[in-house]
Amino acid sequence: MNINILEALDNLSRQTSVIMVGSKKLVVKEYGREVGLIKWFMVNLSSLSIKMYPFVLNPRNRMEREVAFLKTSTPGFSKPSLYIVDYIGKRIIRGYVEGEKLTYTMPVEVYRLLGELLGRLHCSNWAIGDTKISNFIHSGGEIYIIDAEQAIETRNVEHFIWDLIVLVSTLAISCYTNCILNQNTYLDRLQGFIKGYMGSTCIPMETLSSVMLSDDVKILLYLLIPFPLNTATVKTLNNMFFREKHTG
Repeated sequence: MNINILEALDNLSRQTSVIMVGSKKLVVKEYGREVGLIKWFMVNLSSLSIKMYPFVLNPRNRMEREVAFLKTSTPGFSKPSLYIVDYIGKRIIRGYVEGEKLTYTMPVEVYRLLGELLGRLHCSNWAIGDTKISNFIHSGGEIYIIDAEQAIETRNVEHFIWDLIVLVSTLAISCYTNCILNQNTYLDRLQGFIKGYMGSTCIPMETLSSVMLSDDVKILLYLLIPFPLNTATVKTLNNMFFREKHTG
C-alpha cells in the first residue's frame, strides 16, 4: 500500500476558516495552529537528505513570507486580497476566492496555463515552496494561488525546480487510483504543464534541463510519487528535457 505523506499532511494541516462579514466571505488563517507546525516539521524531516528548499517552521516567519508575497505585485498568478495582518495573534484575514481547486480532471489547457504562470512568477525571482495543486484555484479563466507561506524571493534555480517537483508529484498523487490504468490522463496534463513552463521561464534551457535530469531530482520524484506513476513521470520528463537540451 502506498502512503503519501504530502496528501496526509494536507488533510491534517488546515489552518484556515471561512467567515462571513455582512455579505462578504473572508478567510481567516492562523499560523500558530499546531497542525501547521507539525506539517512543516515533517516536511523538513522528510527532505533532510536532499535540501532543495529553505522551509521555515516558525509561525511568524511563515506569516511574514505569505504577507510579503501577497503584498508584492508579481506577474503570473492572481492573488486574494489581504485585509488584516495580526502580528500578535499570528493570523491574517484575506479574501475568499470563488472557483474550483485544481484537480487532475481539468483540461490540459489549464495545466499549460499553470505552467506558463509559474514560469512567469519564477522570472520575477519568486518561488512558492508549497506548490501542491490544491493551493491553486481556477476561476474565470484565471488561476489564483491561495497559500504562499513558504514563498521567497530568490534567484536559486534549485528553488524553482522544487516548485516543479512538488506540483508534478501532487498532480500524480491526486489521480493515482484512477490513473494507474489510464496513465495518459496524468501524462497529458504533466506534459501540458511542463510545455507551458518551458515556454515562459527565464531559466536558460540548458540549465533547466541539466537540473531536471539530475539524480537528485529523479530520487525525489521516485520518493514522492507512488509506483508505477513515478517511473512514467521520470521517463516522460527525461524525454522532454533530454530532447530540449539537445535540440534547443
